Parts: sequence; C-alpha cells; structure tokens
Amino acid sequence: MEDKINSIFKGAGSALRAFADGVKKNVIDIQVETVVNEINSMVIKKTLYTSEKKVEDFICAELSNTIGRAHSQYNIGGYLGLRVDIDLGDGQVGIELKLAKELSAANNIERLFGQVIYYSKRVYKDKLIVVVVGSDKEYTQIVKEVEKFINELGVTFVYKLIQ
Repeated sequence: MEDKINSIFKGAGSALRAFADGVKKNVIDIQVETVVNEINSMVIKKTLYTSEKKVEDFICAELSNTIGRAHSQYNIGGYLGLRVDIDLGDGQVGIELKLAKELSAANNIERLFGQVIYYSKRVYKDKLIVVVVGSDKEYTQIVKEVEKFINELGVTFVYKLIQ
C-alpha cells in the first residue's frame, strides 16, 4: 500500500514538473519595441492627466488587454522594497511612468534617475522603458535633457502626448 501511495506521489510530481516546463517554454517573450508601439497607439485623454495613478492604471489595463501579464506597482524584489510602476511578463519589461508637469522639480528628476539606474541594473537591463506623459507645451528643454540622460543609460524613453 505504501509503495502505491509513493508511486502516485512520484507520478504526480513528474506530471507537475512536465507541466511547469511546458509553461516555461510557452511564455511569450515580450519585446520593448512591441510595448513602445502599443503605448504610442494609445489615446490618453486629458481627463486622465490629473494624477500619475490614473494614467498608470489606464496604461496597465491597455497593455494587459493587448500584451497580457501586466502588473501595476510590481515589487522588483530585494530589501529596498522598490516597485516599478508597470511590469510586463513578471520581470521581462518594466515601465517607469512620470507626468511631464512633475518633472520641473529637481528632486523628482533625481528620484527618476535613481529609479532608472536601480531598475535597469537590478532587474530589467535593456528592457526598461521610461514613459513621460504630457502636453506638447510641456515637452520642454528640461524633459529633453531628462530624455537624453536616460537614453545615455541605455534605457528606452517615450514621450506620450495627451489628447
């Protein structure tokens, strides 16, 4: 009797391992270019541009519908407890989101630079995207300088216009 029970558990363990291996093989490899194209095709209304959280929720929901496996405020692990704004594919691609109107303060820019450096070095490597959302008028020299520095770090930068 004990041998039969052990055999059943051994068989179940083998089946679970095979299933997990199959799932790993069928995981979609999410590309930065695909995510950028999806973001560029979105229409972000001015009514959402009242808070970063509203824009984040909208982008996350849209990406969840088109790409799948999108998570808001994703814990990247480690002792610091830091969270990237949007994660796709459980660590495959990360998105850090900022509103252009909030990038006029030096402390917000410094915070963004720290997040970009940490997230790109610890988790996402070259699969981190910084998305700054704002109006045409808000695409200032300050935002352009932020974009230049982020690109120099090897991180993708997207300026998304509100409509």
